[in-house]
Amino acid sequence: MRKLLLVLIGVMLSCLIGGTGKAVGDEKIAEDFVKAQGYDIITPKGEINKYVLEKSKLHGGTETIPYQQSWGVQTVGPDSYFGKEIIIYGFIVKNHPLEKKDKNVQNGVAVNIMLSDSKVIGGYSYPNEDIVGAYSSLDGKTLEEVTGLSFQQWQDNWNKKYRN
Repeated sequence: MRKLLLVLIGVMLSCLIGGTGKAVGDEKIAEDFVKAQGYDIITPKGEINKYVLEKSKLHGGTETIPYQQSWGVQTVGPDSYFGKEIIIYGFIVKNHPLEKKDKNVQNGVAVNIMLSDSKVIGGYSYPNEDIVGAYSSLDGKTLEEVTGLSFQQWQDNWNKKYRN
């Protein structure tokens, strides 16, 4: 009887600690958003980045490039989020526009959803492959398509605005 009780306690603790494997909180918000876009989730990657957005993250050395690329393809500028925590959840999806647009896509599309204060503020995507290139918008548009500017025009404007 004592062994059975210990086993039952162990199982209950395991369930409490291990959880159900289902997304909760911000991750669930991000997952629901991805599904609402019509994308089929192949693999959830969980929280992939968390940072407080500061102007210094948007201009400088090579370490700022991922921030520039991810914020460059948003329809909302980063200014409203300075000093706020940004959490990014990643997913590998199928049924995404990049599958038709980019010949490099063979293993799905990586979609990253950006949240602040438990609200989706944007996202970006790229082929789930080992390739070099810039991020696309959440729906697979290039920086030029999102902004209506050439890369050089966008970069000049970005540098003027965010240079420290």
